[in-house]
Amino acid sequence: MSALLGKRWLYQLLVTVLLLIGTVPFIIPFGSTVGMLVAAVGVILGVVIGLATARAHLSALPTLAVTATAHVLLAPLLLPDVDHNLHGLHTVLSATITVWRDALALPLPLTAFSAMTVLPWLTGLTGGVLATRAIAADRLHLAGFVVLGAAAIGVAWGDADAPLPAAIGAVLVAGVLGTWALAAQRGRRERVAEALEDSDSGIATGTRRGVARAGALLLAVALAVAITAPAAPHTRTVLRDLFTPPLDLTEYATPLSLVRTLETEMASTNLMELSGLPEGARIRIAALDSYDGLSARIGQDAGTGSHFQHVGKGTPLVATDTASAAGNAAGAVNSVNTGNTADAVTVNFTLDGYTYPWVPTVADALSITPSGARADAIADSLFYDSFSSTGIVTARLAAGDVLTENIAVPDALSDSDLSRLALADVELGPVEDVPAAVQALAHSLVGSESEPLNQIRILQQALRTGYYSDGTKSPSAPGHGAARLAAMVTADSLVGDDEQYAVLMMLMCRSLGIPARVVMGFDPAIDGDASDVTGQDVSAWVEVPFEQAGWIGFTVTPERDQVPQQQNARKVSNPEPQVLQPPLPQQDPAELPPVYDDNDNNGSEEDHVTGVPTAVIVTAAVVAGIAALLAAILAAKALRRKRRRRRQGVERALGAWDEVVDRARDFGRRAPDGVTRREAAAELSSGFPQAELHRFARAIDAQVFAAGDPSSYDLNQIWESADLIIPVMGSDRPWWRRLLARLSPRSLWRPAGRRARPSTSRRTHL
Repeated sequence: MSALLGKRWLYQLLVTVLLLIGTVPFIIPFGSTVGMLVAAVGVILGVVIGLATARAHLSALPTLAVTATAHVLLAPLLLPDVDHNLHGLHTVLSATITVWRDALALPLPLTAFSAMTVLPWLTGLTGGVLATRAIAADRLHLAGFVVLGAAAIGVAWGDADAPLPAAIGAVLVAGVLGTWALAAQRGRRERVAEALEDSDSGIATGTRRGVARAGALLLAVALAVAITAPAAPHTRTVLRDLFTPPLDLTEYATPLSLVRTLETEMASTNLMELSGLPEGARIRIAALDSYDGLSARIGQDAGTGSHFQHVGKGTPLVATDTASAAGNAAGAVNSVNTGNTADAVTVNFTLDGYTYPWVPTVADALSITPSGARADAIADSLFYDSFSSTGIVTARLAAGDVLTENIAVPDALSDSDLSRLALADVELGPVEDVPAAVQALAHSLVGSESEPLNQIRILQQALRTGYYSDGTKSPSAPGHGAARLAAMVTADSLVGDDEQYAVLMMLMCRSLGIPARVVMGFDPAIDGDASDVTGQDVSAWVEVPFEQAGWIGFTVTPERDQVPQQQNARKVSNPEPQVLQPPLPQQDPAELPPVYDDNDNNGSEEDHVTGVPTAVIVTAAVVAGIAALLAAILAAKALRRKRRRRRQGVERALGAWDEVVDRARDFGRRAPDGVTRREAAAELSSGFPQAELHRFARAIDAQVFAAGDPSSYDLNQIWESADLIIPVMGSDRPWWRRLLARLSPRSLWRPAGRRARPSTSRRTHL
C-alpha cells in the first residue's frame, strides 16, 4: 500500500508540473504573464481541492459543489481585474458564463477589459481538480487528456502568432506520454507479480529495463522536436479567426448625411470643446471607402475592408496584425503613419451638442479613454476599426461625455516627397452605380497624364475652381447619390458643398484606378477658433494611400466665399398650351437608407410620458403571477382535504392521518418511509410535542384494525381531532413560519398516502 501511495504522489507531482507548463499559452491573449500566473494559482488550488475531496471520499457532485464554492468565494479576492467586494462577486458570476464568448470577440490584449482573467482561472482550477481526482481513481490516461485539454484552451482562445508553439507542445506531449508509459509499466509489473506470486523473480530488473526504454524513446522525441522546432510554422488558426463581431453598420446612417444639417441648422451650435489639439490638425469622424449609388459608406466586405472590434482601456488602436489581407493593407499604411511622426500627444474632447454615434478622433488615434458620468456605458459599446481609423459608440454619445485620446500626428510631406513614392496597394470597399458622366469627366480632365500624383492634383484643381453652396443662399440640393452627382457634373458649373465634392473626387479617382476614400470630420480652423467646434466647422476631404507615407489628405472643396453669382436676367415668358396629361402609374416607395433625426434623442418626452411605464407593467405582472401561484397552492390543499374527508370507511380515517402528516411535511418534518403509524408518530412528536400525535395514531389504528367498518360518528370524531391537532402543531412557531407552512408546496409534491394501499373491502375479524 505504501508503494502504491508513493507512486500516486509521483504521478501527482508530474501531472501538476505539466499543468503548470500548460498555462504558458495564456501569456499570448493577455500580453503579459498575468494570464499565466492566474492560471497557475487556479491549478494549485484545484490540486488542493482534488486531494482534499479524494481523501474525504466525496463523489462527483459534492466535489463539484466544493469547487464552485471555492471559485465564487476566492475569485473576487484573487483575480487582479475584479473588484474585491460584492460587485466583484457579481462580476465573477456573470463572467463565468460570458468570458468564453467575450474573450473571442474582444481584441487583444485582454488585460484592457475587466474580468477576463476568469478564463485562465477557471481553466486552471477545473484542470487541477479533474486531473487530481483522475489520479486518485488510477485513471492516468484521463489525467493526461485533462493536461492536454487545459493547454488547448489557452491556445484556442489565444492569438494566431505564438512563440515556440512546437517546443511547448512537444514538452506537454512527451510528459503525458511518459506518465502513461510509467502507468502502463506499473500495471504490467503488478500483473506479473500476481501471476508469479513472487516480486523478486526478475520483476525489478524488467521494470528498470522498461523504464529505460521508455525514457530513451521520449528523449529521442524531445531531440527530434528540438531540431525541427525552428523550421516549424509559428502561426495557426484559432477560434478568434472564426468569430465575427456582431456589429452591423447598415443600422447606422452614413456620416456624410450629417454635413448639410450641421453646416446649416447647427452652424452656431457648440458641438465640442477641445484641448491639446495640434496646430492645423483636423478632427476625423469616419473614413468611407464604399459607394452603392445612394451613399458612401464604410466598406464591410467579409474578406477585405473594415473590421470593427470592441475596444477597451489600453487597447492599441493602430493595426499591427498582418494575418489577413485587410490587416496587411491596413497595417502597411497605418504603421507608416505612426512611424514618421513626432511623440504622441493627448487631446481631450468635451462633448456638448454632438450626440451622434461616430467618435471624433485626430489623425491616428493610439488609444481612446472615456470619462464622465457615462464612461462605463461608452466603454461597453465602443467599437473601433483600425483600417478606416473610425470609432463608433452603439449607445450614442451625449452632452457631458469626455474622451481622452492619445494620437500620433503624421509629418507633412511636400509634392516633391510624394512624387518619389508609389501608391500603396490597399483593398477598399466596392464602388457601384457610378454615373457615366462622372467617369467621363475624370478621363477628360486628366487627358494623357499618367502620373497618379499629377492626376490627383489635376482633379483637385478642377473641383476647387467650382462654387460652394450649402443651399441657403443659392440653389444646391443635398445628398450625394448618383442622380445628384450626375446633375452636378452635367450642369454649366460645379456647385455643391463638402459632401458632394468629396464623394465626387473619390469616385473620379477610383475610376482612374487610384485608391481613394472620403473622410468626414471637422476643421476647427474654418471659423478661426480651434478651441471649440461648431456646425460651421464641418468638413470633408479625400485621402489617398502612398507607400512609406500612409494616407495623405487632399482638400477638394472650394473656398466657402466662392459662391455662385445670382442671375438677374429674366427669361421671357412664352407658355405652351396646356394639355391634360394622363395620370402617372403608381410606384412602390423607394427604400431609402437610414437618416439621422436630430430631434430623436433615444425617444421623445411624449413617448416616455404617455402610457403605462414598462416597469409598472412588469412589476404588476410579476405580483399577479406570484399571487396566482399562492392561490393555486391554497386551492389545491383545500381540494385535497375535501376529497379526503368525503372518502368512505377506513379510507376516510386514513385521510385524516394523511392530512396531519402533510401538515408536518409543510413544517419541514418528514415521517420515515416503511414504518407504522405509531413509529411515525413517535418520530414526529419531537417536532410537535404538544400535538399528542401518538394518541391520534392509536385512534387511527383502532378504527383501521377494528372488527367491521367504523361508524360515521367515529369518523367524524377522528376528523374533529385532526382539525384540532393541525393548528396545535404550529402553535409554538412564529406567525411567519405558520404562513410559510400554509403556502408551502412540499406536501403537494409528495403527499402522504400517495402509494396505493391494500384493499380494505375484506376486513380481518379478530
